[in-house]
Formats: sequence, C-alpha cells, structure tokens
Amino acid sequence: ISYCGRTEEELTKDSVPYEVGVARYRELARGQIVGDSYGMLKLLVHTETRELLGVHIFGTSATDLVHIGQAIMACGGTVDYLVDTVLNYPTLSEAYKVAALDATNKIRQVARFSS
Repeated sequence: ISYCGRTEEELTKDSVPYEVGVARYRELARGQIVGDSYGMLKLLVHTETRELLGVHIFGTSATDLVHIGQAIMACGGTVDYLVDTVLNYPTLSEAYKVAALDATNKIRQVARFSS
C-alpha cells in the first residue's frame, strides 16, 4: 500500500471539487500476468483545474508505482499529462492512464449535465 497527496476525506472536508479515477489490476495485462486481481490505483483529480491531488495504490509494486504520481504532482501536473502520455505495455504503470481516462470521462459527463 502506498499513497501521496490528499485523501478523499480531506478533500470533502475542505469542499474541494474532485473526481476519482480508478484502474483495477485485473483490467491490466500485467495485473493478469502477475496474478494480482485485487490491486488498484486511484487518482484524485480537481474537477476545475484538472490538477492531480492524490494517488492511492494497493497491490503489487505499489511503492514503486507511487513515484510516478508523486513526480507529476510535484511539478503541478494535470490529469491530462497522464491521458496524453504513452506508458509501456504491459506494465502496471499503465494503470495511471486507465485511471486518468476514467477520471476525465467522469468529469466530461458531469460537465455535459451541468451545462
């Protein structure tokens, strides 16, 4: 288990608008190869600025994977960086792209209904 940044509880308490993007290891080729069907990566994304606010991972190589999100957050990066980045396949780091796409799709759907 490894995480960096803020938690959902903290963001909710501070009334920060955020969306959650999730990638489950069982959905990834590498997750299936290593036999980790329970692991997951969760991104917390500010719905207005698209800034990456938190990364939470449990499962195989969580302590190695968290550094990717930590580096992006330290540079003030947005979820769009992960959407646009090519990640090696098959690796568990692909979970970042899957979770980023999940979050951006949710943000897009909410925006459609809000306008």
